[in-house]
Amino acid sequence: MARWLGIDWGGRRVGLSLSDLEGRTAFGYSTIDVARLDPVVEIVRICDDEYVENIVLGLPLRSDNDQESETAVAVRAFAERLQAKIRIPIHFEDERFTSFAAEQDLKAAGWRPGKDSKALVDKAAAKVLLQDFLDKRTREVPS
Repeated sequence: MARWLGIDWGGRRVGLSLSDLEGRTAFGYSTIDVARLDPVVEIVRICDDEYVENIVLGLPLRSDNDQESETAVAVRAFAERLQAKIRIPIHFEDERFTSFAAEQDLKAAGWRPGKDSKALVDKAAAKVLLQDFLDKRTREVPS
């Protein structure tokens, strides 16, 4: 059993998702408003409360050449701050198009953009990010 935490980092909000205890299915968890809470402190607390054993952090890559974007520097700095406070492995996952996929999933479920739309999309993007990572892991593990 291994619970995973997915993180969709942003300068204003950090979207979070959790896996089930088997590490197979991702679920939207919450969104951290960076202006109100320190995301590192909040993530450490969540990892303790939810028995997280691994973290997947979205890494923004350029869509034209698979190279890291300018935002990737900030994501890596955030990962270093988090890693200094926690002894849980951090894995990076390409986060391109996760927000778009999240919006499509939400629209298919009947969602209409409104007041708290960005926070909901960030949480849903973290779910997409984590599920993509878990699916790749499942395909790579020999049966």
